[in-house]
Amino acid sequence: MPKSMTGYGSSLTRTDDWSISWEIKSVNGKFLDLKWKIPQTMYGSVAEWEKTIRSKAARGRVELFLKIQITDPDRLGLELDTTMLQAMLGQLDKLAKEQGHSFVPDYNTLLSMPSLWKDSGNVLDPQFASDVQAGLVTALNDWNQCRTREGQALREDLLARIQVLKSIVLEIREVAKDIVKDRFVLIQERVNQLLEQVDVQVDDSRMLHELAILSDKLDVSEELTRLDAHLKAIESILDAGGEMGRKLDFLLQECFREINTCGNKVQKHELGARTVAFKAELEKCREQVQNLE
Repeated sequence: MPKSMTGYGSSLTRTDDWSISWEIKSVNGKFLDLKWKIPQTMYGSVAEWEKTIRSKAARGRVELFLKIQITDPDRLGLELDTTMLQAMLGQLDKLAKEQGHSFVPDYNTLLSMPSLWKDSGNVLDPQFASDVQAGLVTALNDWNQCRTREGQALREDLLARIQVLKSIVLEIREVAKDIVKDRFVLIQERVNQLLEQVDVQVDDSRMLHELAILSDKLDVSEELTRLDAHLKAIESILDAGGEMGRKLDFLLQECFREINTCGNKVQKHELGARTVAFKAELEKCREQVQNLE
């Protein structure tokens, strides 16, 4: 099943001792980019958590928020670095005396100075650590369900657009099938007119050969065949599931290349309008594919 890179998930765990809230938000990105917004004391678990996330996602910019409310502060293992604090206060007191001022510390400011707080080295309560991990898994599952729902919606939209593109290819094929013949006759008439004006005789077989080569340059049947193959491949990838964003993006680029060649080869109003319509629909497909993992 295809997944969108855009999604949201959350979980909330409450016990008598603590409350643990996880929130996950993601948008599209070329690679898996994780941004952690968690309490300082929990960063030691990030490496293990990343393994869990990478088992569930391959691409996208993901923000993870962890909020903890706990009744026993000692469980968090947070400790004030009194050695650094005393050194800082000593320096500030010295500076104040040199300037002839009195120094009265404002201890409330310590709350906004993360460099003064360190991990006490206490081992986290096993049940607390387990609840945090379980909460993350629950939030990830919720997030994945959201991404799957949106991925399915994107898949259905893309399949519908592929049908539109296929119908345009059929129209182009119908318009283009007589172009080579018509242009051959037109060029032949024009060349004959020019030869009559200058009164020059040219070997008919040689002229027909050159005209055939020139007319064949207007043939877009090969490009249309490749377009059909690319569109069928896109349908197969959408049906297969799994990671598909990069594959689809590549195939859509190939479709752009083929339709551009068609437009450049045949300068005809009826064909030009259809190539423009094809490109417009193809661009909508590319916008949708940018969100697929």
